[in-house]
Amino acid sequence: MNFYYSIGVKILYKKILVGYDGSEGGERALSRALEISKESNSELCIVTVIPPASVIVGEILSPDVINTAAIMESSRKKLSEIASKLESQGYKIRFDVLSGDPGDTIVNYAESNGCDLIVLGRRRLSKFERLILGSVTNKVAGKSMSADVLVVP
Repeated sequence: MNFYYSIGVKILYKKILVGYDGSEGGERALSRALEISKESNSELCIVTVIPPASVIVGEILSPDVINTAAIMESSRKKLSEIASKLESQGYKIRFDVLSGDPGDTIVNYAESNGCDLIVLGRRRLSKFERLILGSVTNKVAGKSMSADVLVVP
């Protein structure tokens, strides 16, 4: 069992946001957030952010080509299944599927909903992908003023 200390004082988080996208990094982040949530008896907010269609495919294709609503509905269904499973194990779960810039949306959600910890998985982006897409983790870590940020490798 892990404990989270800051200057010798155990930190208990009340509300934890985990950024979840279904990737390996997202799965690791969810697993770590569950450990912390169990120790802290805190609420866990699982959030998936669907970026604008132009970010998904670049500006070459029209945003109409990608059915963002279908992607959001599919994500909602997946998160609902995860939430049901975790609630049956005694976790306090809340989930949301949002649209927008992932970094900004995660920070805004955390601030609006009183989250005191944000847990994100690290993705292995190439230099080109980081240049074009940027890093959600870097953006969240740089902009979060009201929540600690934990990056799970």
